[in-house]
Amino acid sequence: MTGSETRLDVAVRAYRAMTELLGRDDDELVVVTHGFTAGMVVAAWIGMPLEAAGHVAFPVPSGSITTLREDGYFHNRGVVTVGDVAHLR
Repeated sequence: MTGSETRLDVAVRAYRAMTELLGRDDDELVVVTHGFTAGMVVAAWIGMPLEAAGHVAFPVPSGSITTLREDGYFHNRGVVTVGDVAHLR
């Protein structure tokens, strides 16, 4: 569709935003996205190369919560939950 973003455009935007957010001195962040972009946020979080981000999908239901956590000692980044909807029940 003319004028619409490509998967790479979305990935570049999401990676840029995550780089900016992770550069902050905050212990906790809440990032709100649409479902497709949530996958790009997870890809950026785990350090997936931008070139590969167009091949990944983390389908998440509307209103769901994905929890990402960084270990305070080793600074390993984990994906704790993806698309959790327990709070909606």
